[in-house]
Amino acid sequence: MLTFECFMMKGNTMFRFFLGLYFTLVCSVLYATESISADFVFSDTDIITKNYQLENMSDGAMRLTIPVADIPRNTRQVRIYSSFFEAEKGDEGYFIIPNVRYGNIGYFKHENGRKFYDPQLAFIGSKTPKGAYVAIVKGLELEFSVIMEVKNKHHILYPRFNINKIDFDPYEDIVIDYYNLGKNATYVDMAKKYRQYKIDSGAIVSLKERVKTNPILKYSVEAPFIRVKLANNKHPKGMDGYNSPKWDKVKHELNIMNTFDDFINIMKNMHNAGVKEADMCFVGWQVGGFDGYFPDLFPVEERLGGEAKMREAVKVGKELGYHMTTHINNHNMYKRAKRWSDEFVSKNRKGEPRVYTYWPGGKAYNTCFQTICDRFIDSDIAKLKDMGMNAPQHVDVTTARRPDPCCDAIHPNNREQQAQHQIRLGKKYRKHFGGFTSEAGYDHCIEVLDYALYTSSVYAGLVDNLHTDKISLTERDLFPIWQIVYHGYVLSNPDWYTIDCYLKPKGHQWRLKFIECGGRPTFYWTQYKSQKDIDAIAEAYREYVPMRHLQYETIERHQEIAKGIILVGYSNGSEVVVNYSDKPYEYKGKVIQPRDYLLF
Repeated sequence: MLTFECFMMKGNTMFRFFLGLYFTLVCSVLYATESISADFVFSDTDIITKNYQLENMSDGAMRLTIPVADIPRNTRQVRIYSSFFEAEKGDEGYFIIPNVRYGNIGYFKHENGRKFYDPQLAFIGSKTPKGAYVAIVKGLELEFSVIMEVKNKHHILYPRFNINKIDFDPYEDIVIDYYNLGKNATYVDMAKKYRQYKIDSGAIVSLKERVKTNPILKYSVEAPFIRVKLANNKHPKGMDGYNSPKWDKVKHELNIMNTFDDFINIMKNMHNAGVKEADMCFVGWQVGGFDGYFPDLFPVEERLGGEAKMREAVKVGKELGYHMTTHINNHNMYKRAKRWSDEFVSKNRKGEPRVYTYWPGGKAYNTCFQTICDRFIDSDIAKLKDMGMNAPQHVDVTTARRPDPCCDAIHPNNREQQAQHQIRLGKKYRKHFGGFTSEAGYDHCIEVLDYALYTSSVYAGLVDNLHTDKISLTERDLFPIWQIVYHGYVLSNPDWYTIDCYLKPKGHQWRLKFIECGGRPTFYWTQYKSQKDIDAIAEAYREYVPMRHLQYETIERHQEIAKGIILVGYSNGSEVVVNYSDKPYEYKGKVIQPRDYLLF
């Protein structure tokens, strides 16, 4: 007290100095020196910019928080800019943008351009001369897109929160944690940082741990996934594409590709070829075939042989040692379904049934996952169990996109609430069938997902978009960001086109990428009509058996160690070296032949 009074007696000079020093030190602990700018967009010409100070967190993060109270109701978008995510043409480094369609890595080599990305995972990464950074979206994470822009050689990457697409008030604060990973860090460290976040949050538990109490999952880890398409709707001549309103006006005719008798023969041929383990999946088995009368599953389509013959196929498969499952859909509803009801379908803000798209089966509407979970799925599960299904349940679409909100007055659900209902469904499938599988690997349901049918469609996107996509800001190649995050936790096939990749000759790009990404063998597009198809499954199985123990390990290293030579390092010390070049490569005393790989 005496000291304080002495300071005061000297005109407050020393007091003000130490008080200022104290607050400077406190603020340096609480807040990072970096600030973030946020554009609140109300229209194309009405934009307000605010600056936010980043808060230092105990785990080393620099946190941006924009409270819901800061977001006016008439906000269209909130765009978040950081100097961590800026670079010039010619700079060393890259941006990392986890997405399904366009490629995950973008180099600083462009003059101008702009690209929109639908994020598959809730983070972005940046490696520039400033260092390596990762930004993890931890609040309002289902409501953002990622934008990469290049203007006069200046590259920027930023998240854009689409407030006007929420259909409700924002339901949580915008929260983004920025991590400085150091100048020597790479995309591997970015993915591992996100993985650790998911581990710490309790969202994921390793396959190694889960199979201890789940023999069905253990079987799936060690077996290929064989999907047999039975029937769909015919594609009339002159019909352009799939997403066309014309589909709602044509007569629906069933196209039969395989009957249940054919399914039985496929399994017998596989077993005779040496395939001793497989998860066998009936696709397009239900009334109306693949395009279906969803949410109806039953009766079983009679033109395929009916329920009795399907039960026989299940019995035969089990006798051969296979596990059996079906392909179903919780996402779509059709008006021709017996279960259709205006009361249960998802609604838009006007209260109208929310249209998803048009398929050959007709106009598809969005379901409300609450009504699916509460009213339909328990009886479906009971019937499927009665028919003998004993493999993880495969559900179309669920993890191929973020869920849409439902604005029905009786069962309103924002996007996050819809995701929670999807997770409820996944838990039911895990309880009754040992697992839940879906497609594309969007990770809003990662806590219940056991396998992703594909995690990229970059090769398909390359083929489909060459004529429309004048500039690509990311590399059109399969880059295993998803696998670095989730391998060892969730099974996957890497790409749309690595499905059936063993039908391609040895050394084909898709086969090598499948190995590089640590995939689970998956077959689907073929109709299994020839011995070549069966032989491809047998070859995939033979190559998988000595590699499948790696499914329990995480990817800790991914590096091009020489031109065209990729090394993938696993958590148990194993290494896979893939040689994409046309010359032999020696590694640790062994030679990897051109267009081949070796396990070390």
